[in-house]
Order: sequence, then C-alpha cells, then structure tokens
Amino acid sequence: MTKDIVSEIIDDHKIIRNLAQRYENENNTDERQKIANTVIREIAVHSACEEINLYPAFEKHFTNGKEIADHSREEHLQVKKDLYKLDSMKVTDNGYHELFGKMLKELVHHIDEEESDFLPKFKETISQNELESLGASFAKTRVTAPTHPHPSAPDKPPAESLAGMTALPLDKTRDAVRDFVDTGRDKL
Repeated sequence: MTKDIVSEIIDDHKIIRNLAQRYENENNTDERQKIANTVIREIAVHSACEEINLYPAFEKHFTNGKEIADHSREEHLQVKKDLYKLDSMKVTDNGYHELFGKMLKELVHHIDEEESDFLPKFKETISQNELESLGASFAKTRVTAPTHPHPSAPDKPPAESLAGMTALPLDKTRDAVRDFVDTGRDKL
C-alpha cells in the first residue's frame, strides 16, 4: 500500500529522532560513529526528497506556499552546512559533539514546525489521491537522492534532481567505506 507524503515524512522524522537518541545514549565510539554516519545519510536523503516533492507542492497549493517553501529551504541549508562539516569529521574530533547537537537543535525546530503547522494544513488542502501520488514520488526520490550533504547544490527542481543524480555515484562510493546502523524503516 502506498503511503501518503505526510506519512512518509513523519516516518523519516521518527527515524531521525530515534537515531539522534541512539547517538546520545551510545558510549561506544565505533557504534556512535556508525549512528552519526546514518544520521547524516538519512537527513541528506530526507532533505532532498522534501525539496523535490513537498516544497513544490506547497508552492502550488498554499497561497503563501513560496514563502513557506523558501523558509523551509533556508532551514535545510543551515542543517546541510552543519552536516557538511560533520561529514568530514569523526565523532572523536574536537567540537564534533557540540556541532552535532547544534545541528539537531536546528533540525528538531524544523521538524516541529512542519509537523505542527505545515503538514496538517497541507493534508487538509489536497486530496488523498494526490497525497498518495506525492508519497510514491517521495519514496522513489529516496532511491536517487544524494546520501551526503551538498549545501552548495541547487535546492529546487529540476536542477536539484540533476545535481543529486550527478552526486549520487560519488556519495555511494563514500558510503561503501563507511559503516551504518539499521534505521528500522522496515518496521514502520
């Protein structure tokens, strides 16, 4: 059964929150690095999926949709800049934990805003069929989205999709030498 886009997004948010909690609770450095690698990958993919699928739909269906989409893209950009720095560091590096915390605080603000304001209004604005169609597109984009942050890349379709497809082979090569943890996505 196809999930609607709001369910896809909320599931991603749950995964990211769960990973962040696991990171905070983990004392083993190797395991903490795997969790951090997974957080970076999940946020990079999630951000691209929202920018490609959700924000254009906001622009189409909300009177002030362009402002909401631009605001959300700005929040994503700050998170991507922090993730970009974190992506080149190890969890044992000076400042890593503080930057990780800063990034999570920014991200949680963004998630809370989406879940309490934008997504409920969006769900009321469009049909269930369109929500499901967007959900299917969101899920398909997850497969082709970049797995690392690229803050200088375009953040609007179609340029973002093209940039993502260009970045994906390099991202996958980088992923091949990293370890990750299970996200639990198959249990949602």
